[in-house]
Amino acid sequence: MKKAFLSIGILVGIQLGFAQSMDTNFGSNGTVTHAQKGSYFQSTLLPDGKIILSGNYDSSTSKKAVILKVNTDGSLDQTFATGGVYTMDLHASTDYYEGFSKVSVQSDGKLFFGYGSQLENGIDPESITLTLMRLNANGTPDTSFTNPWSVTTTDVDNAPIDVKLLSSGKYLGFGPNYMMRFNSDGSLDTTYGTNGVRTITFSINDLFINGDNIYIDGNPNGNTSNRTLYKLQNETSNISNSNNYVTGRVFQNNSSFYIDSNNFTVHELKKLDANLAPVTGFGTNGKVTLPASSFTSDLLFQPGGSIVVYAYDNSNSITNHTYTRLNFNGSLNTAFGQGGKFTLSIPDSAGFVPYAENLAHPNGSIYNLFYGSNNSNNIFFKRILMPNEVLATVDSDSKNNKIFILENPVGNTLRLSADLENANIYEASGKVIMSNLKGSAYPVNQLPKGLYLITGKGVNGQENKLKFIKN
Repeated sequence: MKKAFLSIGILVGIQLGFAQSMDTNFGSNGTVTHAQKGSYFQSTLLPDGKIILSGNYDSSTSKKAVILKVNTDGSLDQTFATGGVYTMDLHASTDYYEGFSKVSVQSDGKLFFGYGSQLENGIDPESITLTLMRLNANGTPDTSFTNPWSVTTTDVDNAPIDVKLLSSGKYLGFGPNYMMRFNSDGSLDTTYGTNGVRTITFSINDLFINGDNIYIDGNPNGNTSNRTLYKLQNETSNISNSNNYVTGRVFQNNSSFYIDSNNFTVHELKKLDANLAPVTGFGTNGKVTLPASSFTSDLLFQPGGSIVVYAYDNSNSITNHTYTRLNFNGSLNTAFGQGGKFTLSIPDSAGFVPYAENLAHPNGSIYNLFYGSNNSNNIFFKRILMPNEVLATVDSDSKNNKIFILENPVGNTLRLSADLENANIYEASGKVIMSNLKGSAYPVNQLPKGLYLITGKGVNGQENKLKFIKN
């Protein structure tokens, strides 16, 4: 279970506003504590800026699947489920591990994810049960999700790894060497592949979706030391492009892919476009060199195009959490921190495990989620205030102080040249599908392809109406 279901203007970046620092006004002296809420989560950013955390609670006396909804101030959203917490505990025995997968947010606001339980008692054959689930935006079960697929198997190594939302409104799951498609009601789509399952001729490590395109991080011929990123035009098509990057980790940001490769002698970060070709405007021939001594734990992507490299190191009873900021072209942002780095040092005595889950938020900050040590199931939030990202662009509207869309058509994130207040996004029919938005970047990855309108007031009070195409 711990494996299964567990994931052409010229732009110039300049830094204005406050320097990066811990937000000491966040919570109590910079920390929000939630006792006995869980032990591992994956984060999902909601269109309104709130955060969904999906994962599990795991102790010697209780194991259960948990979803939390968190406000931007770190508090639980009391309007969601029960006091901001949705749980599932189907097995009284602690021999069963239970957990929820990463949540996907649909265009209607509903939350889609998977539930899994795994039996590991050292006596009975190890088995795993996987079930698709969907909640309404308020955390109540979605009764229109009438036929959720479920399976119980002892073939744990070949169980599905994750399920993701397709632009069509259907769902795509994948396992070690196959993909499965599900209908919008949760049932297996037997028109896909062979009875709903399509066999893939190489090993799958991860799967990414951008519009209709499917990207698969795989091992050709099962060779674990030879990695390739493949592109399919959709889930039914054959391979259209590929990039044999050999070793490294793949990160997606909208229609771009970043490959972090570190053999402890050379540490490179490569950027690929939607066709898996190197992006020539990034570093030299699509790659930059990072310090070989640092091991990247995660990449965070800020709305203005900055890339934050997160790494941690635990030694001498202190964990140093280091954030290195790169400009959109891959150059080191030397105005950030000390020579491009900002380090948060936390002593082991604070009761935190020596790593953090991080989320780059459109409000310009990074949220840090820490877990309690010694299996305490306590979680702690901190927040790093980041320098503002301001994009100067050669555009006639800039002279008139009008807000405009930076990239159109739009991929996963709608980016504007300045903030809007009380913004709404409408379908072409006039129906409001996202409301009360604030800021200059909005996640729209769950919207179907089509034409949309966003309206809202700028800081000067001027009403803005902008059309964009979601691809």
